[in-house]
Amino acid sequence: MNRNLERARELLPAIVLTVLSMIQALALELFWSKVTGTEYLWQPGWDAVIGWLQLLVMLIGILLIWIIYVSFVLRFSWLPSIEDTVIPFFIGLLEFGMIDLMHSGSLGLWFILLALVFGIATASSHSTLRRARQDPENAYFFSNMGPSRWRDYRLSITICVAFLLFGVALWTFGEPAWLALAALLLALAAMTLQFFRAKFYWMHSLAYEEPHANEDDASPPG
Repeated sequence: MNRNLERARELLPAIVLTVLSMIQALALELFWSKVTGTEYLWQPGWDAVIGWLQLLVMLIGILLIWIIYVSFVLRFSWLPSIEDTVIPFFIGLLEFGMIDLMHSGSLGLWFILLALVFGIATASSHSTLRRARQDPENAYFFSNMGPSRWRDYRLSITICVAFLLFGVALWTFGEPAWLALAALLLALAAMTLQFFRAKFYWMHSLAYEEPHANEDDASPPG
């Protein structure tokens, strides 16, 4: 392999991970400022319940993005593309926007940004797996596994569309408490599911024994 390509394959994933760690650290700092600086969170009522649910979904999302990137670096080697260097910045900007929108009256737009983050993370993981399949060092994982198809991502697409529809509905109807609560509970369930899937497939692929049916199972949240 060309020496420059080999260097890119070895160094760029770690560089991207370093950049992402700084972005996520800043996101957590902004997140904590939002927790301590939002008065209605500490007052009884529906606003506090909805606010804390929104914060919990946001925290799980920040951790999930980090786990996805770390797990790819630990599990696979691949030749990075230019998209690998810019996607963390897009995700970071969307996260910052979501944190800034965590206040009354902005839940609809917040859900639309959540759908964008979820969709970008899913597409990015799919693209990374396609390139990882081409690297002989990953044959231990891909040799007995067929390429994933879009139908393997039906769950992720459904979740992304649901987030988008909730965002539009909340924006249109003025954020009724029952709809906000239902949307946030669904988001919490979806993000928690993806978190535990990421944990399971990370540990499973590090101690790989049996192949799985498709790449979607090996690549949360996709």
